[in-house]
Amino acid sequence: MTAATRRTAGKIPFLLLMTAPLLAACQHQDATDTVTGWWHNFEGGEIAKLRAPPPGENLRYPHVGRTPTQAPDLPTPEARLSLTTQLEAQRNLAQRESAAQGALPTIPPPPKPAPAATTANTEQSGMTMTTVGQPEPESPSAINPAPDLAPDHPATTSAPNASAPAKKTAPSAPAAEAELPAVVAKSIPPTPPGQFPKIGDLPPPPPQFPGFDLPRDAMVSDPVRPDIDTSTPEGTLIHFQPATDHVTGDPQGDYQHIVSLRGNRRLTILGFGAFMSADAALAPADQNREIALGLLRARVVARALIARGVPASAIILRAEAIGDGVRVTIND
Repeated sequence: MTAATRRTAGKIPFLLLMTAPLLAACQHQDATDTVTGWWHNFEGGEIAKLRAPPPGENLRYPHVGRTPTQAPDLPTPEARLSLTTQLEAQRNLAQRESAAQGALPTIPPPPKPAPAATTANTEQSGMTMTTVGQPEPESPSAINPAPDLAPDHPATTSAPNASAPAKKTAPSAPAAEAELPAVVAKSIPPTPPGQFPKIGDLPPPPPQFPGFDLPRDAMVSDPVRPDIDTSTPEGTLIHFQPATDHVTGDPQGDYQHIVSLRGNRRLTILGFGAFMSADAALAPADQNREIALGLLRARVVARALIARGVPASAIILRAEAIGDGVRVTIND
């Protein structure tokens, strides 16, 4: 080994010791972070300083089961029960109104427009495509010139086999368009500049009583509501799939709860038909169909209760057209 090689080999460990701190300092940064740090160091000031640690860095982790430490501010149970009752009444009323409107109409597709009659143009039908360098073909008018309709001197003789020129057919008159109603140019009288438009008469003011503040719409009548019982039926609810007599979920716990509370009393099983569906309506035929579905659902629940020891003589089956699932009540 020469002297130069020995001197170079001795410098390699020194270079590795010098580059090791540099590599360790950049191991947690990518190229973007490294260039950004260089630029911040070049700018100087607050941006070049180290970021302060977050507050509470050295504190113990909180116990998640103990947060929040204070109970949230919720309405009283009476207020929540009142709100729930209102929402149930609105839902039940929406079901009845949907049924009163009837099934959704089936709109037939629009008829296909008739194809417009087109007249063939002899000059356009005789057009052909030509390539570059190919002479264009002569037009039909040049090959067969049109006969002179107004000659200077009429012909005295004609060949017996000569064909007469074709007569042009008169274009058909376009179909008359449907008349539209007359457009009223000015239905509202114009308002002069600087004046407010005229407003109709307001309703009479409501009567005033000392110590009472009546709203302005106190004299306005409320919309007419149908006389419908919007209360939620009582009893244990058994859910069913839409438009079928298949139970949703696992009602084994509900069945066992009903059997444990029954004792020797009778059970009333009330089955309902469609629930907020497009086929729900108040027509007699629709009600018959939904009542039949309600009886099928009630029979499914009755069979499940009979299998758990409830005698068939202690079960009363009923059905209604519009509702949700099946309700099981215990008669006192």
